Amino acid sequence: MTSLADRGRRSVTGIAQQSTALVGRAAASATDALAVPGARALATARTFTSPIQAQSAPVPVDGVEAANRLLRQLGITTFTPTVGLSTDLTFPVAVGGAVAGPYTPGIGNLTIANVSVNAVRGGEILYGFLPVGVFADFGDKSGVHVAWFNVTTLRGGLGAPLGGLTDTVIDAVSKRVKSAPIPPVMYAGTVSRLKRALRVIPSNGVRGGLVDTGQGVVVCAVYGTVRRGRTSYFFLPSIGVTRA
Repeated sequence: MTSLADRGRRSVTGIAQQSTALVGRAAASATDALAVPGARALATARTFTSPIQAQSAPVPVDGVEAANRLLRQLGITTFTPTVGLSTDLTFPVAVGGAVAGPYTPGIGNLTIANVSVNAVRGGEILYGFLPVGVFADFGDKSGVHVAWFNVTTLRGGLGAPLGGLTDTVIDAVSKRVKSAPIPPVMYAGTVSRLKRALRVIPSNGVRGGLVDTGQGVVVCAVYGTVRRGRTSYFFLPSIGVTRA
């Protein structure tokens, strides 16, 4: 017969094994949240070296998993999903995310003649926000904001407005290229290449914005208002941690 002591030892062993598994999963998640941007840049750059296929017009994402895949395809680490509150009781969901520089979504580490022209520079973070479903993407786009706090430097900010994600990336790269000693013909080719890479982004309220957070571990929250028809939806914060 199994003694009480034997049963106790087996019970303790089982609990220890379960605890070890949980700790392992938690550690893996934390490592992914604070992943070095260079690894994401390398992976994205390898993908971009393959020939660009003709694509149909992007359609709005139809679920949280699709939103996560799209942001990750651009090299953006996703945050917790969030829900939008409104009077029509539909409660749409959205996902926020961020990527630290030097980095350019859709390409990776963008350099021309050994000059970095990345959309996101070192010490900066590009924030993205992707609502699920069909949303208006015209008029005022300043309804979505980001709050951040750098726990390394004890600096923070509140309420930085986000614009269109595609426009934010292209404008940033254009600014870097124009200020660098690069021939105009190379500038045109770079912007054209970037636009092709960003065609995967749907036009349905997707937002993006650059924030100078400085280097360190940054706690972030993306939140705010997006319109659908005549209805405005206030999305609760999508929260995550990024290493800049």
